[in-house]
Amino acid sequence: MAYNFLKPKTINVSQATWDIVKTKWYFWAPFLFIFIFGVFGIFALVVPFLYFVSVSIKVQSSFWKEFAIANGWQYKDTTLLELYNKSLEKEMGIMFKEGNTRNISNEITGTIKNRHFRIFCYGFTVGSGKNSRTYNYTVFAFKSIGIFPHIYLNNKSNSWNIDVGENIPLPKEFENKFSISTPQKYETEALEIFTPDILASLLQNNFLYDVEFVNQEILVFADGQINNFDQLEKRFNDALTLNDLLAQKLDKFKFEKIGDLPSTL
Repeated sequence: MAYNFLKPKTINVSQATWDIVKTKWYFWAPFLFIFIFGVFGIFALVVPFLYFVSVSIKVQSSFWKEFAIANGWQYKDTTLLELYNKSLEKEMGIMFKEGNTRNISNEITGTIKNRHFRIFCYGFTVGSGKNSRTYNYTVFAFKSIGIFPHIYLNNKSNSWNIDVGENIPLPKEFENKFSISTPQKYETEALEIFTPDILASLLQNNFLYDVEFVNQEILVFADGQINNFDQLEKRFNDALTLNDLLAQKLDKFKFEKIGDLPSTL
């Protein structure tokens, strides 16, 4: 059954941003400049573009903060200092080692269905200059009381693919859409979690996300930024459904470390 969340005041970031900027004369002034000076004034478009981006960032922060407050949870937006010295340092997932510029923002923490969770926005950039590209995710993380090795479920249809450690052989219909990575010699533990019924459920429900199991957490990575309430509600419920599917099994999981072999990717 889908969980019904209370709506924030801001339900669509793009629309709310446009409602603000369209009322400001300094947003429209550069277009008048172009009308007067023609092609020579086109560089003036940088001003409204930067203004739009600036407003959009503020509106997006309001969207997440309002969502947290409406549902009785805690919200924290990371400052630059927190970003590099705290927020990323505590993350042990392989996804948080990708790229060369990384950031976390708009973190929400709380309890839902008697389980502690986190939501935050994460992005990283690969390449530099004109060849750079930024990848954005919304992350839903749920705490488990079980202990399990580091496992990564990669959805091959997403914009960024992770292929590390040992790849586990899977049924063909599943292998076409997903791959599962584990540290060497921990393939058995991964298959104890991703049993045939779990794999079948992911396929039947057209599961769209990457999932990482690390440090007693399940992290569900939703590809791209979430900028409206309907999309957030859908993706949060998808993450909750996966957590409900695996929670009982993971809470009982107690794996034994194999000699000196690392249990992390």
